[in-house]
Amino acid sequence: MMLIMVATAVTYFMSIILLKSYFETSYMTQEFFLKVGVIALITWAPIQFIYIIVEWMDPSENQKLKQQHNPNF
Repeated sequence: MMLIMVATAVTYFMSIILLKSYFETSYMTQEFFLKVGVIALITWAPIQFIYIIVEWMDPSENQKLKQQHNPNF
């Protein structure tokens, strides 16, 4: 998942650099990137937290076996 996000960001920024005539970059300020980051975090965080809670409440069989053999896991 993280690899896909990084690849998407690299592709986006490379397209801005290589295709300058197609992008309006005058509005891309530090405030703009901060707002985009906040919006991305707001949309990503709840899904990630739900995933973590589900994994904690209903671990897979593999995780259960690892926990039995290593109680500190």
